[in-house]
Amino acid sequence: MLSLSPFWSIALTLVVALVLAQALVLSAHKHGHLTMDLPTGVQKFHSVPTPRVGGIAIYAGVTAAWALIAGEHERRLLSVILLAGMPALLVGLLEDVTKRVSVRTRLLVTMGAGGLAAVLTGIGLTRVDIPLADVLLSVWPLAVLFTAFAVGGVANAINIIDGFHGLASGTVIISTAALAAIAYALGDAPLAIAALVVAAAMGGFWLVNYPWGKLFLGDGGAYFSGFALAWLSVELLARNPSVSPWASVLLCGYPTIEVVYSILRRRKLRQSPGQADRHHLHSLVALRIVHPRLSGARPNVRNAAVSLVMWVCAAVPVIPAILFPTRPDILLPALGGCALAYHLFYRRLADSSEAGNAADSAADVRA
Repeated sequence: MLSLSPFWSIALTLVVALVLAQALVLSAHKHGHLTMDLPTGVQKFHSVPTPRVGGIAIYAGVTAAWALIAGEHERRLLSVILLAGMPALLVGLLEDVTKRVSVRTRLLVTMGAGGLAAVLTGIGLTRVDIPLADVLLSVWPLAVLFTAFAVGGVANAINIIDGFHGLASGTVIISTAALAAIAYALGDAPLAIAALVVAAAMGGFWLVNYPWGKLFLGDGGAYFSGFALAWLSVELLARNPSVSPWASVLLCGYPTIEVVYSILRRRKLRQSPGQADRHHLHSLVALRIVHPRLSGARPNVRNAAVSLVMWVCAAVPVIPAILFPTRPDILLPALGGCALAYHLFYRRLADSSEAGNAADSAADVRA
């Protein structure tokens, strides 16, 4: 059987994902009646129908690496991602095609994927560096449930931030590359390579998605890549006991803060946590920062420019995780600082948006 070195396996992953992603674009006239994402809806910022099944290319890229990579440890890590992550991919693809799968069903299935990974490997989140919580998590069934909840939450968070060209895929690339850097620094080369394989698969898709948005990640791609990121973060803690759990939280910092903030915001307004709106941070960045400054640019250019701003939000939390992965005394305050910075940035944009709407209303009255 042909086997490849880690470098060539990572390169193959990118090429396979890129070629298949491009093939999905070129064959859209064949499957578009099922796979197109129409530019209608409260959270839609694109202007032309676009296929939303990029998750197929990402999964295929990781599969290629699993089939040909030389290292047994790397193959074992990738096999868990592919096997346990398949339900997350499939339920997302079902939504991409039918547009009829409820948010609750998708969330429960992705949580189930996290629980399945824990059962298959015997690995789970058994510590959060909080004494009472760690006692509870020492009970294996509770650890499995918590792992399922955490993994499903991150997968859902990646789906929530998937609003602009390259935003979600770029965020996953940033986070998995940072995770690989931590693992490599700790001497855990197999985990670093597995993380880079996921990053490469996302990179192949990203090259087709950004900046022109020829192919979308879709729910299948968002859930699968979010699952992969979350599970690799669980593996990081299990394989490297010196790493603080807060390092893993910061690796998923921006999407995690986004989803928690969105839930709290909607509860305050007595809205369903699953209700779609245009009040996510990336939406406000588009409406209050990018669009006014690029009003004459093509819609795709404005769409892609939003991601440039949001990638900064994704990169900031991972920096302390890379620099101080074993220092909870630094990481926990860093997480609090990131959450506070998010809140202040959000409120400034939201207040600006409300002031702009009020001014527009006043102008309409005068007219």
